Amino acid sequence: MRISSCQLIFLGCAAAALLGACAPLERAAPRAQHEPVAQANQLATHVPPFSGQSAGILPQGWKPWILNRQKVATEYQLAQEGTRIALRADAASSASGLYVPLVPGKRRHLRWEWKTDNWIEAAENSSRQREDSPLRIFVAFGGDIATLPLKDQLMFEMARVTTGREMPYATLMYIWGARRPVGSVVANPHTDRVRMIVVDSGKGEIGRWRAHERDLQADYRKAFGADPGPVLALGVMTDTDNTKSHVRAWYGDIVLD
Repeated sequence: MRISSCQLIFLGCAAAALLGACAPLERAAPRAQHEPVAQANQLATHVPPFSGQSAGILPQGWKPWILNRQKVATEYQLAQEGTRIALRADAASSASGLYVPLVPGKRRHLRWEWKTDNWIEAAENSSRQREDSPLRIFVAFGGDIATLPLKDQLMFEMARVTTGREMPYATLMYIWGARRPVGSVVANPHTDRVRMIVVDSGKGEIGRWRAHERDLQADYRKAFGADPGPVLALGVMTDTDNTKSHVRAWYGDIVLD
């Protein structure tokens, strides 16, 4: 069975223990690459901004996340774009991301700007074979796993046994879609515990900075039909591995409060 990038996010980049750990899977062969566990003193209280940092490097406070050591990784680098320093993502049949492990807590509002230089025409986020996006921002939440259906509990237990860590209860993702209308909620083709909300779509806004402000509680309720638990992590990902396409995209500062 082919595993989509979105499922890998749920199983890996947002994998977080409510005790204060948030890190990718270490041993779930062959999908993930070892990275250090985030200790309590490594958890951030806010999302580090890209502006004000130096161009030509990875942003401080963000951790690389490799989906699969056999996959080509998307290239991320701070770069000058117009009058600002932003995070540039270059994907060529590739998939990887960056994430910030956060001190668990209630956060209500998410604000950011992003833009893409081109779209992924062949993408369809409900399809395992075409599940790509030029821009993604995802938020991992904690919750009571015992309230989930048995099949989900078994998946959580399998991940815990394999990795020694708890998976996040749920992951909410904001994406730039290909054709679906803005506002659509897209279910992940592999797991109910990841839901995507389309906030930009198609090619009409290519090359323009797009500003977004979201109410996490309202969006979580819309996607999952319940109130959210504590936020555990936030990340970004630009991926083109399933559609074998090329894209350059930009992330501006992300504010979570």
